[in-house]
Amino acid sequence: MKLPYAILVAGLIFLNSYAHAQDQKKLDFNVRAGFSIGGASPVGFPESIRKIRKYNPGLLLSLEAGAEYHFSKPWALASAVRFEQKGMTTEAQVKGYYTTFNAGDRSGDQSVTGYYTGNVETTVRNSYITVPVHLIYNFNSPLSVRVGGFASWILEKKFTGFARDGYIRDKTPVGEKEEISEAAYDFSDQIRPFNAGIELGAGYKIRSHLTASVNFSWGLTPLMKSDFQSIDFKMYNLFANVGLVYHFRR
Repeated sequence: MKLPYAILVAGLIFLNSYAHAQDQKKLDFNVRAGFSIGGASPVGFPESIRKIRKYNPGLLLSLEAGAEYHFSKPWALASAVRFEQKGMTTEAQVKGYYTTFNAGDRSGDQSVTGYYTGNVETTVRNSYITVPVHLIYNFNSPLSVRVGGFASWILEKKFTGFARDGYIRDKTPVGEKEEISEAAYDFSDQIRPFNAGIELGAGYKIRSHLTASVNFSWGLTPLMKSDFQSIDFKMYNLFANVGLVYHFRR
């Protein structure tokens, strides 16, 4: 069973447990607000990216409503519906970086594909509706840990940028050289509408109804569509999220 469907099935099993939890008072509801930091990143550093000159995560907010089913004293199964933003702005110095952009200026429409050397600035800003499913272990202390997966459906997508002060070699690394003062690219339409992966997290109970938490999510689904070829390496959503959880204990 593929990961996205496994997550959805687990979510349905979790919701079905609600009826059994009513008499046993084992179901807790919660809301969580937080912010993320991370980026759309390759796994491993491509040789064509020589230096990261700037990184700005921006303000990436998340808000979710969820529930936990405590099927034993330390163990619980949790799920939620989450709105979240994932993105970044980076500036990098590259050499032999395979890409496609519009020549001339940012609004131009002349497509140029080849191996670029110079500076590139990229802005990614995506919004998702996410359904996570976690298995939680509560220690005999304020600390808890969780592991699970997530499935995300995109609401808004943006992957744009521009190159400047460089040159591109047409089609091959030794192709005809063309100077580039500034050129734009927009790959927003090539972002996958669906994303899925794994999550790890921890929580620390500050008060009886309030928990500080941190989650790390690793997208196993590449950010861009399978036929996308304008960048010659795959990128994945890698993000950490810090937040506060308020529990409504039944």
